[in-house]
Amino acid sequence: MNSLIKNISGISIFTIVVTATLGMLLSNLTKKSSYDDSGSISVESIRSTVSIYSNDYGVPFIYSENEDDMYFAMGYMHARDRLWQMDLYRRVAEGRLSEILGKDMVEYDVLFRTLGIDKSSSGIYHTLSPETKQILSAYTTGVNFFIEKNKSRLPLEFDVLNYKPDMWTPENSVMIVRLMAWELSLSWYTDVMFGEIVKKFGAEGSADFFPSFPEDGPFIVKSATDNSKKDTSERKDKAATDESQKKNNAVTGDLAGGFFDLSKKFKSFFSSEAIHVGSNSWVVSGERTENRKPMLANDPHLALQSPSKWYEASFYNGQRRMSVSGFTLPGAPGVAIGHNGAVSWGMTNLMCDDADFYLLKRDSADKNKYVFRDQRVVLDSTIEAIKIKDSSDDYIFTAYKTKLGPVVSGLGRTGFINNQSFTTTPADEILTFRWTGFEPSDEILALYKINFAQGKDQFTEGLKTFGSPGLNFVYADTSGNIAYHAAGLVPVRSADGDNSALYPSGPGIEWKGFVPFNELPAEMNPKQGYIVTANNKPQSNFNHYISNLYEPHYRAKRIEEILTQSPVVTVEEMKMIQRDVYSIQAQEFCAHLFRAFGDSASWAGDIKSYLGLLSEWDYEFRTTSSAASLFAMFEAKLYENLYFAPLGEQLFENYLFLKNIPVRNTSKILNQSSSLFFKTEQEKDQLVRKSFYDALSALIGKHGAEPINWQWGDLHKITFKHPLGVVPSFTSMLNTGPFKISGNGTTVNNLEYSFSAALKTVSFEAYLGPSMRMIVDLSTPDMHYSILAGGQSGQPLQENYSNQARLWLNGDYKIVSNKFDDLLNESLSLFTMEPIQ
Repeated sequence: MNSLIKNISGISIFTIVVTATLGMLLSNLTKKSSYDDSGSISVESIRSTVSIYSNDYGVPFIYSENEDDMYFAMGYMHARDRLWQMDLYRRVAEGRLSEILGKDMVEYDVLFRTLGIDKSSSGIYHTLSPETKQILSAYTTGVNFFIEKNKSRLPLEFDVLNYKPDMWTPENSVMIVRLMAWELSLSWYTDVMFGEIVKKFGAEGSADFFPSFPEDGPFIVKSATDNSKKDTSERKDKAATDESQKKNNAVTGDLAGGFFDLSKKFKSFFSSEAIHVGSNSWVVSGERTENRKPMLANDPHLALQSPSKWYEASFYNGQRRMSVSGFTLPGAPGVAIGHNGAVSWGMTNLMCDDADFYLLKRDSADKNKYVFRDQRVVLDSTIEAIKIKDSSDDYIFTAYKTKLGPVVSGLGRTGFINNQSFTTTPADEILTFRWTGFEPSDEILALYKINFAQGKDQFTEGLKTFGSPGLNFVYADTSGNIAYHAAGLVPVRSADGDNSALYPSGPGIEWKGFVPFNELPAEMNPKQGYIVTANNKPQSNFNHYISNLYEPHYRAKRIEEILTQSPVVTVEEMKMIQRDVYSIQAQEFCAHLFRAFGDSASWAGDIKSYLGLLSEWDYEFRTTSSAASLFAMFEAKLYENLYFAPLGEQLFENYLFLKNIPVRNTSKILNQSSSLFFKTEQEKDQLVRKSFYDALSALIGKHGAEPINWQWGDLHKITFKHPLGVVPSFTSMLNTGPFKISGNGTTVNNLEYSFSAALKTVSFEAYLGPSMRMIVDLSTPDMHYSILAGGQSGQPLQENYSNQARLWLNGDYKIVSNKFDDLLNESLSLFTMEPIQ
């Protein structure tokens, strides 16, 4: 980190003092890279005039006569408003951060060059359809047109770091999509962590650390529930039983520990340590809405950063005479979440177990070979040279790959001293990694078909080429239909329905293929009149294993609870649900706490007043609630008292890092009369009481004895952090916040914090939440309600960089129209692109 601060383009405090204040310096850089929302430019690469209208929040409406020009303009606008963000993500995937940020980034570059997302993306590009390649070509041309025309007035980060961006390529867009899929891939973390637990406690002794999903759900697909069938969709006991597999489990942590630690460290550095990234999305049938048409809501829960994850835009495709509006991913063409006047769609993480480790033997006679299916196969190897800012020497290492994926054995750091190297080739065994993100699939084509679908059949057809990440899609249309369909590559492992081997699989337990699209969970027009997805289990009984990584059921249950109680659902009620901060988990855990302390008549002294604070609490995590802080500290101390002693410090940290695991598992454990952690109900009550006393001690020691000083908003804050905001002199100008914020990790308005950090600091800094909120009322299909967490622009100090933050905090929305006739009646800025004839 220190080298990063020193490497900020040689801007020293001395220079700043002599020439101007840092604020003036950044202000000048920002003005230099400010781009007008009005005016006109001439373009060789388009066939017809493109008109780009922008509202006060910087949301563009792009009017084009043909699809190529539409995607060209999309690329241009992404580059105009988010070029440095796009370049940063590209450098992450390529393993090229050290070139601009210095030697502290070398370990992250090694991680991503070992994964090889850039190389696999290039291979995937060659498998894409001609339509996709045409879309990517037009989009890429638009990005590069902006770069060429603005070489002397690039976004300020390029000036601060003193470098120029490379030209964009179609493969870079594929890479951006795969990088998002990597962020949403969670299953392999549990493979490593649970492998360590099995190594320590054995298969049977580990059962009390493994969570399960409640038998009564809630499930996304309700019509498919049939308790007479064997449930193979969740491996309840993921530990292996045979001796050879136990050995594999024991070896996993030794070989994959560095991979786990380095990935975890990378997430922390980029303020994305959120590991139970999830979302809410639901649809309500017109039979239950005020306007008699379906409504759809979506709020993806991702790391909250500056610039925002999403870029909002609307497009008119003159070739199809259709508009599409919603949220795009900077660096990739297509609307990921949105509507088009006929249909609307949203998505959440399927939480698919989409990756596996494989333990392979080295050839004893030739260490450059490994044994695969009884054959000796040469290890693929690539010599990687990492360039480092302000260094004349490259960092050289070798990345290895097997037929199954990259070799991740021993990927760790022993100290950056001279020519220190990363150990990637242990003596006798190698650990290789298979992930669905390395498999060919065509997400760009899927979005293209979805964007212009006119009904359910066309929409479903579009989902068929979507591979990674696995997602839950919800759907609504103006004909009154609502639907759900899972999409993505779901591996079929070994003897389907058994799947007991989890940790590193041997070469005999490979993926047999993927669950056919038509067999994935799906539902249309269910009798209850709504469909809710909140990373909960798709259905109770499913013929294939999907995951055991589902989010705690509390968000889904709360959404269903509100919808069930509402005879007629309105737009305002949809907004209210997205803002909801009631925690069913807090109510559940407090019931165990009150039981542990006995009848309230026996409460006395200070404990009576503090317990009374919780007993009178409405279980809402509002910023003014002191009870919310007391519960949050109690919850963290409960995890510490349950798991720290048996797991030990490092494994306990990793267990908490996977946040849905302790939440779900503790819910299970508290309903048991005995476990590894307590032998009797009395011992359980004692442990619960101790956790409450420990929580009080921590809060009083840090914030004083008066609960007024514990208000949730004072302890639970959010800052939208810019990657360069870590530099002290830049913090206030590049970061947005901090702000007091309501909610917690189990409320519908999901604002996650680190349990580990809470135990150390007795505070609850949030870093994950709704990255945007969108509501579509199909009775008015040409507009939607939305808000971004932060702002639309990636240009610091510009108004649209952060002017939606307060609205987002307050649960407010803006209205975005995608009806062209409406634009002509509004006072919007107009920027035109004219073709050169």
